[in-house]
Amino acid sequence: MSDSMGSRQSSPRLESKLRLVSCGESPPQLTFFLAIREAEKIHPARRSRIYESMRSTTEFVLSDAVAVLTRTPATLDALLRGMPELWARRNEGRSKEGRSDPAKDTWSAFDIMGHLIVGERTDWMARARIILEHGEARPFDPFDRFAQVKESQGKSLEQLLDEFARLRKANLAALQALNLQPEDLPRRGRHPELGVVTLSELLATWAAHDLTHLHQLSRVMAHQYRDAVGPWSAYLGVLKCNGHSE
Repeated sequence: MSDSMGSRQSSPRLESKLRLVSCGESPPQLTFFLAIREAEKIHPARRSRIYESMRSTTEFVLSDAVAVLTRTPATLDALLRGMPELWARRNEGRSKEGRSDPAKDTWSAFDIMGHLIVGERTDWMARARIILEHGEARPFDPFDRFAQVKESQGKSLEQLLDEFARLRKANLAALQALNLQPEDLPRRGRHPELGVVTLSELLATWAAHDLTHLHQLSRVMAHQYRDAVGPWSAYLGVLKCNGHSE
């Protein structure tokens, strides 16, 4: 690759990504990698100004959070519906502490779905309303992170997927009906353990919570093949993850 500043060799990794395009494939990162290639043609002094204009990854924008929240039910449905028992019901075994309480053992895909449903019923929108109606005067009700053990009994994974999709759709409609304005996002509530939190932090956590459990789900499922992959385990980071949620 060359420009007025002289020649520059693009990285082999970038070239491999671009070769996928010529083979008819369209990787999700395509736009990103093409942007990198274009940026390589720009003088460094100008390049820095481009990055300065990009939005910070720590800035909360409600529509960005909703983009994640809207897609989670379909993502889970595509991954889990009709899956064999291996993927749906097995977990990662007992914790390192050897706990024997079923409510505190590691979770399966079935358990994760139950937990997400409890959150839709009792957490996100319920707490948003408390902030808007009571502020810090009324603390949030404590959240039972293990309520799914009882509430999911007797249900199939397909029923949980349907229930989660229904609840999420209703909650997103309720969120839209609030017609939140920028001045609402800094409004404060009180978490029973964390203390003062803002509405924007709650809504950001709602989206990040989805992503946390999608991460957990991939880890739990990959764990079932931890031995079957043999020496390739050296290359599979998901098998080395110690976990960031129950």
